[in-house]
Amino acid sequence: DNPMDFDLPIEQRQTDVLIIGGGAAGTMAAFECAEAGVDVVQVTKGRATSGTTTVARGGFAAAMGKGDSPELHLKEILEHGGELIDPDLARTWTRDIIDVVNDLMDWGAEFITDDQSNLDLKQFPNHSLPRAVHHYDTTGNALTKALSKKLRADSRISRHSLTAIIDLITDDKQVKGAWGVDYGRGVLVCYSASQVILCTGGGSGLFYVNDNPPQVTGDGYVLGYRAGASLLGIEMIDFQAMCCSPKELFGFAPHPTGFINAGAVFRNREGEEFLKRYFPDTAEKSTRSEVILAMAKEIHAGRAGLTGGIFMDATKISMETIQKQIPHVYKTCLHRGIDISKTPLEVAPGSHTWLGGIEIDIDGRSKVPGLWATGETAGGIHGGNRIGGSALSASLVFGRRAGRAAAAEVKALGKDGSPPAAIPGEERAWLVGLLARREGPLQADVLQRCKLLAHEKLGPIRDHAACAEACSEFERIEREDIPAMRLGDEARNSDKARGQELESALGVRNLALLGRLLGTAALRRKESRGAHYRLDFPNQDDGNWRVVIRLQSGSGGKIDFQTTPVKNHD
Repeated sequence: DNPMDFDLPIEQRQTDVLIIGGGAAGTMAAFECAEAGVDVVQVTKGRATSGTTTVARGGFAAAMGKGDSPELHLKEILEHGGELIDPDLARTWTRDIIDVVNDLMDWGAEFITDDQSNLDLKQFPNHSLPRAVHHYDTTGNALTKALSKKLRADSRISRHSLTAIIDLITDDKQVKGAWGVDYGRGVLVCYSASQVILCTGGGSGLFYVNDNPPQVTGDGYVLGYRAGASLLGIEMIDFQAMCCSPKELFGFAPHPTGFINAGAVFRNREGEEFLKRYFPDTAEKSTRSEVILAMAKEIHAGRAGLTGGIFMDATKISMETIQKQIPHVYKTCLHRGIDISKTPLEVAPGSHTWLGGIEIDIDGRSKVPGLWATGETAGGIHGGNRIGGSALSASLVFGRRAGRAAAAEVKALGKDGSPPAAIPGEERAWLVGLLARREGPLQADVLQRCKLLAHEKLGPIRDHAACAEACSEFERIEREDIPAMRLGDEARNSDKARGQELESALGVRNLALLGRLLGTAALRRKESRGAHYRLDFPNQDDGNWRVVIRLQSGSGGKIDFQTTPVKNHD
């Protein structure tokens, strides 16, 4: 075969603002650009509105209730947030979310209200007042429905779905656009844009056990990092209980917060309610990272069930409470043959959300000209731990702010007269090689290796040896496997299969670098804090480590490591 048979056509596209990601943050940004009258394209791997927003369950926090205020909400976020939060970001978020909720209701979001049309707010752990706006346990769906409906009706927003952006195009340390694969059609696309907003979600796809849609693979972190942005707190990952058994439910996230609020208990293999041993006063009502850590320690100590998990037991809860608090989870499990009122679920920690990300200011601006980040891709908002109801709430606020500020920047700069962006030569050469290669490791096998490596070495319990091993193995994958990788045979037979194989292979390259970044940050933080726990350093060390870890791209593929003291909360 002549490799030129596989020469992929390249389509050039131009816009003022390119939004990469289809969740709540990206969609809010798109609305602002449309309102401001600038050209905007929203590129999504799936179909917009999509992403992790759709799987959000219990609700999101906004100080909308009687006697509540943004100031009180802020105080509680800072108190329970594992410290490393940027207080300016948190202040902006707790204030702005109130307007956002009012707008969402105007757009027809079906949040639950009482007879007087007041919001029915749920009480979440670590919040002193009920402040979770919700639609029972399918809040993400209700929100997605409202956003999608408004997005579909807005002809000013161009939506390009089934397209994976692989890298940004920069010139003189300034962002000029991005390129990727339209894998629905098997062609390469190259976008010229003066402003790019990254909102690709988190990095949960790096882990074998996770509850995110399959297209969430941490692209935004890697794209921003390669373009020169700083990554903050990338070692902080919110692991949550996910089903490891029965196998009909593998990877399903049963919304433990809902279970706990309903009165469920966690038991080890011996049937002991072990959280009482770790936290006599708070037990199941401890913070999310405390519960996960106790769970991980029990598993580590050999007190797990047959498939390596801990039992989440709702069998003592009345049917009425189950139907009221977790109806969707109950139905989903029942649908797969499991009755949670009779059978405990076996759960283990899986990657739920990433707390770190690209360093931004209160408008989502990164330090790279023309580059913005929002949603789970942005860092500094959630510190080392996150109290329930924060993810969606912050995504909505900073999505809106980034869209508004990027549009203002376009207007201030005027039309860009520079030549259109082009895919760099070495990238095209790498693609031609990948398409032509007949031997070497399959991209699907390299992908699986990355996911298992993160799962085994970089989960909720870490130590020096495991982190160091992960770093050197990810580095080896980058150095040896990725340059030699090939696509599956089906890629030769159809454009669509080739597009999908290519999208996955390019994603593997991002995941291997992401694994090395995570391993580096976890290895260097020699203490336990928030969502990061080291067996060899089990205590929090404020003297040395009350700092934010910052990673930046150095010379020759090296990762530059710095720390900055935590900003004081006044």
